[in-house]
Amino acid sequence: KFESKSARVKGLAFHPVRPWVCASLHNGVIQLWDYRVGTVIDRFEEHDGPVRGVDFHLTQPLLVSGGDDYKIKVWDYKLRRCLF
Repeated sequence: KFESKSARVKGLAFHPVRPWVCASLHNGVIQLWDYRVGTVIDRFEEHDGPVRGVDFHLTQPLLVSGGDDYKIKVWDYKLRRCLF
């Protein structure tokens, strides 16, 4: 069990292989958690407004997010940055 004070959670996605869960938040932040140890291992912040959904690519080190800013963003979690 793990928990953290944060903005409202709008979306969740489990990584297909690693012990990670990604949370998209109302404040525009995406948090990457290691659920085995209960810690945030990374944060991604480029959306203006709530992030409504997030998901992992099945084979590439990518995740995708969509928010109220009308943008879909693709993130490389190994490079720790937004690709577009």
